Amino acid sequence: MSHEILKHFYPSTINPPYNAKYSNKNFPDGWANIDPFESYRAIFDGDLIASEDPELIFTRGVNDADNDGNSGNGITALVLHALPSSAGGYNCHGLTQKQCDAYDMADGTSFDRDEAPKEFTSNSNLAEHPYDHLGNGVWMEYANREPRFYASVAFNGCVWPCASAKDENFKDRQLWYYRGQADGRSNSSERWIPTGIGMMKFVNPNDCNTDNGSVTSKAEPTIRYADILLMYAEALNELTQNYQISSWDGSATYSIKRDVEEMRRGVKPVRMRAGVPDYDDATYASQSAFRIKLKHERQVEFLGENQRYFDLRRWKDAPEEEGSQIYGCNTLMTKDHAALYYIPVRVPYLQTAFSKKMYFWPVSQEELKRDKRMTQAPGWKSYE
Repeated sequence: MSHEILKHFYPSTINPPYNAKYSNKNFPDGWANIDPFESYRAIFDGDLIASEDPELIFTRGVNDADNDGNSGNGITALVLHALPSSAGGYNCHGLTQKQCDAYDMADGTSFDRDEAPKEFTSNSNLAEHPYDHLGNGVWMEYANREPRFYASVAFNGCVWPCASAKDENFKDRQLWYYRGQADGRSNSSERWIPTGIGMMKFVNPNDCNTDNGSVTSKAEPTIRYADILLMYAEALNELTQNYQISSWDGSATYSIKRDVEEMRRGVKPVRMRAGVPDYDDATYASQSAFRIKLKHERQVEFLGENQRYFDLRRWKDAPEEEGSQIYGCNTLMTKDHAALYYIPVRVPYLQTAFSKKMYFWPVSQEELKRDKRMTQAPGWKSYE
């Protein structure tokens, strides 16, 4: 089936709310001529192959597994683990409540659980969530969020297109994670998402692993230009004086300092592509405020791209972020007690801990044997 035919099954785009400063300007000064939702999603879902993606700085040539997840290094296998059971997936990769809550509202303001409506979408409240395309019965905390949320989070009640399936009954289905539902918690199966919040990033609207469907090949975004831009802005923010840096051939000298306009050059394109307003002047003016915003931006922008592990360590935030309790939805709740499903609960068998030695991986004993002068990483035991 051709790409043009399958476009029929693609969810409608997520239009950002009108912003007088950005909605009428073209990228990178605004988002008038781009589709923020699709621009972000297409980087990861296989619609763009590596050679077609100008944002991709580095990828590996072999990054797919077969439809059973038996080979390759994991992108297709990741999708198979994220796909619901009813779409032929393993239905076990999910997001923490912390990650879900990190996504901003559609207007760029922070998500606030206390302010979010405690009700479900219905025909009677369509006007209350005009910036998304939710079906009925979706918890309103998932409404009016930024485009990256809908490209990344498989919330309870979202639609899975499964466009490559042959049977129309497999396509464009609204699926549920309540206990007792086909893709919810079950006593007879281990294939249910422990946090009750699924993963949509890397999933193509065509992806389906049942009914003769297929999973689209994807490029691995090991390093992409958004990472370069945000690292540039972060590095400038940490400067405390003016540095004179010679060019590689000594023919010129560059003055490098904490320059707000240069920092904006790094952050603004990422925010505009995402369909959310740029930071205000007060944020750029404050080193500490900008640092907090930058950390948040990377948490959202690079979900599932193996960046946060290293970010938390270089920021020295790992003890708090990786040692804290993990929360998710209450997966014990059935649809009859739907509202209780969304009260965050601790997920006991997903708890983690952090100690200082975990800043480094231990060196394998085999590597230590290769060089007698090499010592084990701090905190890890050496057996010889």
